[in-house]
Amino acid sequence: MLVEQRIYELKVGAAHEFLRAYEAEGLAVQTGALGRLLGYFVSEVGELNRVVQLWGFDSFEDRLQRRATLSADPAWRAFLSKVGHLVIDQRNELLIPAPFSPLK
Repeated sequence: MLVEQRIYELKVGAAHEFLRAYEAEGLAVQTGALGRLLGYFVSEVGELNRVVQLWGFDSFEDRLQRRATLSADPAWRAFLSKVGHLVIDQRNELLIPAPFSPLK
């Protein structure tokens, strides 16, 4: 299993608007293309105005194909045009499980 961690830093005060739009329009499109949402989190303490997504993939090639499908989807592109102005920064990591991890 390959886990993609995506961290979005949002403008101050924009988290509510971003989450509302994502739940209403982005979640179904992204889940349809990417498949396995492992978790979606907001920061409570520390660096605020952030959301963290964890997506599971069978392999790097699976991820490449699914992300290409998402990027080509007109509904996803329309969603991004609505929320893109709320995002300040995006960080992305690809994680593989340690030998003893319960997620493999």
